[in-house]
Amino acid sequence: MELLQKRNRLTATGGFVLLFCMLYVRLFRPIGFTDDVWKLVFYPVLLYLLAIVSKGFFKSTYVEVFSNPIRIFTGIIVLSSIVCMLTWGQNILDTLVSCLPYFSFLLYFYLLQRNLKLKETEYIIWWFTAIFILCFYLALAAAPTRLFLGYGEIGKEIDTDRGLSRIRLTLIGGGPLYLAFFLAINKLKTSRKKWKWISLIVLFFLTIVLQLGRQAIVISSFLGILLYLKEAGFGKKLVSILVLSGLIFLLPIIASNIFQGLQERTNQELESQEDGEDNVRIAAYKFYFNDVSRNILNDLFGNGMFSLGKSRYGDFVDKNGRSQGMIPADVGYASIFLYFGAVGLLFFFIILYRVIRLKVPPTFSYAKYYIYFLFLGNIAGSTLLGTIPTLCLALYILSKGQLFYQAKLSNMKISYAKT
Repeated sequence: MELLQKRNRLTATGGFVLLFCMLYVRLFRPIGFTDDVWKLVFYPVLLYLLAIVSKGFFKSTYVEVFSNPIRIFTGIIVLSSIVCMLTWGQNILDTLVSCLPYFSFLLYFYLLQRNLKLKETEYIIWWFTAIFILCFYLALAAAPTRLFLGYGEIGKEIDTDRGLSRIRLTLIGGGPLYLAFFLAINKLKTSRKKWKWISLIVLFFLTIVLQLGRQAIVISSFLGILLYLKEAGFGKKLVSILVLSGLIFLLPIIASNIFQGLQERTNQELESQEDGEDNVRIAAYKFYFNDVSRNILNDLFGNGMFSLGKSRYGDFVDKNGRSQGMIPADVGYASIFLYFGAVGLLFFFIILYRVIRLKVPPTFSYAKYYIYFLFLGNIAGSTLLGTIPTLCLALYILSKGQLFYQAKLSNMKISYAKT
């Protein structure tokens, strides 16, 4: 196996980053690995990360565009916890402990300080994806016996309403699969070993389909095609359109049970809306944007992360929202507003704006498309707050790409001046 070759082995820094990513997604929640056990393992590792980056937190190794927004966001987390104490009376320590996973954005500074090589960031993506795919197919083969608790399924039977057992090891985008999918498409465009990358793309896309997330299938397909056709000639575009048309025709036939289940689920939701009922996500957006915040401070800086069973805030959200199926993780932008207010939303859109504006060589484009995927998926999921380590990897790759672009531009200017 290529990953096991000596040249692909991770350094201590790369191994720590992979471990951190795995712990952030709770090792995919295997049976017996409870939240209490996870906290005993993850929190010390996170605190170690905070200690490592504390010296360089206010000073980057080089000038780049994402450090300051991330610094500000860590301040927003603390500020929202203070506002939560003032408006809801929730103990500030309880709020900060509940918010600890969001301090994982500091992984970005660890990557900067250790100056991780781009090649090794790719190794981390491949290793993480290989582990994810292995666990996914083991869980799928064992269904309905549960090997992993998954996300959104704790205390429930495995969902089979979509034509197949739905295995959710992470929130959509929370794992490395989509980042690896876009990376493989980028490699296909630049590598001579086309069949190797085509095989990986097919495997990754098949896994995306088997996760039975409608928005993930549509968004990843759309962005994957755009990435492949970026800067492509007319012939490649024509062939791609023909292949895509064939897939659109063949996939529902090959996987009729899956697509029939997804179609029935969609039809049920449309019928409920025609009967005058709000879609549960629309209802959740209305609730979390309009009915939780108590004053202008909450609107601006959020309510902080609720602590269930420990405050009026947690009880209010649990009684009026979660118990009615309005889960914050299902409405990403509403959950950001709930926790961190309009200022928190502004942080993420500043990140998006800077990603769009950033000039990088084409070999770095996959990181941009992964981030676009996260922002689109966050409408009906939690792809931003649920995928912080892989988001940090993508941002780090883009910051390196900016350096490469600037260096190339400088060399061109020097060459032009000499002629």
